[in-house]
Amino acid sequence: MKSTDLLRYILWLGVLYTANANRKFFGLPTTWVIHLTLNSFILFLPEIVAGTNKILQLDARAQERRDFISTAHATIQEVVVQNPNYALYVAPVALAYIVSHPHFNIYKGELGKIRFFGFGLDALPHSSTAFTFTLLLMETLTAFRRHTPVNASWRALAQRAGAQSEMLAGAFLAGASLLYESGEYAIHEEEMRETGGDVNKINLVWSAQDTLFDILSNTLGWLAAVAFNRVRADKQRQKKNPARQLR
Repeated sequence: MKSTDLLRYILWLGVLYTANANRKFFGLPTTWVIHLTLNSFILFLPEIVAGTNKILQLDARAQERRDFISTAHATIQEVVVQNPNYALYVAPVALAYIVSHPHFNIYKGELGKIRFFGFGLDALPHSSTAFTFTLLLMETLTAFRRHTPVNASWRALAQRAGAQSEMLAGAFLAGASLLYESGEYAIHEEEMRETGGDVNKINLVWSAQDTLFDILSNTLGWLAAVAFNRVRADKQRQKKNPARQLR
């Protein structure tokens, strides 16, 4: 077992502990069930992929033929199963929920009132999640281009997607943000109905202002990821061609 696997399991235990605490404190299943399910899927995705590979015999299929399924299989293997950074990339998602524990909730109460230029403490998990989400998506698009056969009918599309990975990752992040914020609003409204409008009894508090700063935090995370990726790519190019540094 790799050390990164141990990190994923520890994070999952933290998510489970937080979900149970929120269940006991608020008694509302709408938030903790969704977050526990989502985080469980993300944190155990390498095991899920490995199990799927065995059931569908995708490893054998990849050796026999080179098609879209085998390309997707190779991409997921590289980005999820074999990627030493996968645990680090998904850690912010788990930590973002762990800090909703009733005893140290940064989203509401006294900690939720802290503001820096309009940003709350929740800007940290939002921006860090956007940062790692963007890096993971860009690596996925790059890996997909690399594993696409030269004579594949989708080769041009894969090359274009790899070349435009920054913008495509931003588009995926925007879509994920829209889905997440819409879900937050729906859960907030449902919990308000169940508690008769008592904001102190609900797990998830939503407001238009928080949504605005969530989006700004996600944008900053995306910009940081793009800058980091460009610096990383430049260093890799310099290692491959050290003669350029002497000019």
